[in-house]
Amino acid sequence: MKKNRILFICLIVVVILISTFLVGCNMQIIDTKWSFDYAYIDLGNGKSIEGNVDSWKDWNDSDMIQVTMKDGKTYYTHSANVVLIKYK
Repeated sequence: MKKNRILFICLIVVVILISTFLVGCNMQIIDTKWSFDYAYIDLGNGKSIEGNVDSWKDWNDSDMIQVTMKDGKTYYTHSANVVLIKYK
C-alpha cells in the first residue's frame, strides 16, 4: 500500500513538471510570430492611411496597437481601427 502511494505521488510530480515545462516553452513550441506586409489605418478624423508595414506591436492587457510604416511614421491606435494584411 505504501509503495502504491509513493508511486502515485511520483506520478503527480512528473505530470506537474511536464505541464510546467510545456507552459514555459509555449513560445518555442507554437510559432506566434505573425508578420504583416500592408496596413489600412483609420485615423478617426474621417481620414485613413495605408501603406507597407515595417513592424507592429500589440499589448495583451489592452486593445491598442502600434504600427510602424516603411516610411518611418508610427501610428498608435485601437486595434479596431487597423487592418493588417499578409501577402503570400
